[in-house]
Amino acid sequence: MMKNLNLYILALSSITLFSCDDFLGDNVDPNKQLLENLGPADLLPTSIEYTSSAFYGIATGMCLYSQQLAAYTPVGANIQQEIQLEGGWSNIYLQALPDIETLNQLALDANSTGYQGIAKVLKATNLGLATDQWGDVPGSTATQGEQDFTPAFEAQEDIYIQINILLDDAIALLSQADTTVGSQDLIYGGDLTKWIKTAYFLKAKYAIHTTEVDQAAAVAEALSNVSNSYTSNADDYQLMYTTRNFNPWNAGVVLPRNTGNLTLLLSDQLVSLMDGSQLPYDVITQDPRLPLIASLSPGETEYLGAINGTNGQNQLSPSISATADLGAENFYSSQTAPIVMGSYSELMFIQAEALFLQNGGTATSTGSTAEAYTAYLTGIEANLDKVGVSTANKAAYLSDTSIAVGAANLTLELIMREKFIATFLNPESFVDLRRYNFNPAVFTGLALPENLNPDLNGKWARRAQYPASEQTRNGAEIEKVTKSIDTGVWWDKD
Repeated sequence: MMKNLNLYILALSSITLFSCDDFLGDNVDPNKQLLENLGPADLLPTSIEYTSSAFYGIATGMCLYSQQLAAYTPVGANIQQEIQLEGGWSNIYLQALPDIETLNQLALDANSTGYQGIAKVLKATNLGLATDQWGDVPGSTATQGEQDFTPAFEAQEDIYIQINILLDDAIALLSQADTTVGSQDLIYGGDLTKWIKTAYFLKAKYAIHTTEVDQAAAVAEALSNVSNSYTSNADDYQLMYTTRNFNPWNAGVVLPRNTGNLTLLLSDQLVSLMDGSQLPYDVITQDPRLPLIASLSPGETEYLGAINGTNGQNQLSPSISATADLGAENFYSSQTAPIVMGSYSELMFIQAEALFLQNGGTATSTGSTAEAYTAYLTGIEANLDKVGVSTANKAAYLSDTSIAVGAANLTLELIMREKFIATFLNPESFVDLRRYNFNPAVFTGLALPENLNPDLNGKWARRAQYPASEQTRNGAEIEKVTKSIDTGVWWDKD
């Protein structure tokens, strides 16, 4: 039966949006091989690539909801309409998790604790991606193949328990001596110590998500894991793309623009946090990261983001078009750019927020500890370094009195502003907005989009809706868990 299950899982994995041939290079494409000819090294590259694709697929919608991005038309996520994230769901449940399940089984057969540990980290990543957008999802019931084509949906609280068990097991497995993992590891090249750090990063991230459930416990759990996680940008959890297999933001947004297919651009909410219009600078005039993560439209000289819910406009009357695009040479959207699924910078902002809250900080309070302030500055510096800001520009930004406020003047608004910038094109940006109930005291300048979805009655969307394909396949289970998109997930107490 196990062999049949594996064959079924591999069959599901072949349902993909593109061929893996170019990305895998000289590695074996497991979708074209019999199971008995495969080892865990053959499944790891596709498991990683599908996980990265899932991250991108989720971000395309959630970064519109969070207003890091905007669209050229007032429809869909641009006006907080229901989105189903069909691509992201398929990436997770028809590609990533099936391959990861087979990877784990082959690793068990080979007695490779390294591959087993990586499989658990990747599974936790995908389950987290799924549950944070849809709420209740299949977890332990997923990838059962012919044993269960209509899996039950499990409560998000239970999924979070599963995620932490997976990560604890991963840490134990990865801590054992195993030299079998090598170049097939497209993220860390077989360095298991960095996978351990990523497991701790994910534990810290999912802990801070639960501040509305139990703030004291969430903060304590986050801080206990931060100390075992990343110590520099070299530890970041990311997949680098190549000139053979383009970064999906490049393939999905930049290249289509060359043929007149306009899709996404930077939101005014993000650009206004970086050009001094929302939080004025003292000496500098612009965040030095802006020209590194965005490109100007042809003939333009000023970065203008689009107001969400418009036709790509920065101003309605008189009409002024937005000019800030994802560009072919920008850090996140070049052909060889990484998909960043976790970073040292993000970790430092988790630490800064946790320490701020632990010290009694609130959405409107001012002042915290020296340790919280150091974490805040370290998070900024790490992101400046990551995207390639020059030494001189970095020094100018970090010394500007609007940034270098001192521990006595640190606010949650400053921490979350910098985290919002540092997690560009990351669905975590929408997690944070929900955790703080879209509070403009925390997220400066945040406002509902123009032409807001009338079904929301002046409220924000707070979740994705289950894909139509899953409603067709598994309608009875979907019906049990479907909620309106303005209803928060378990950790979002709205």
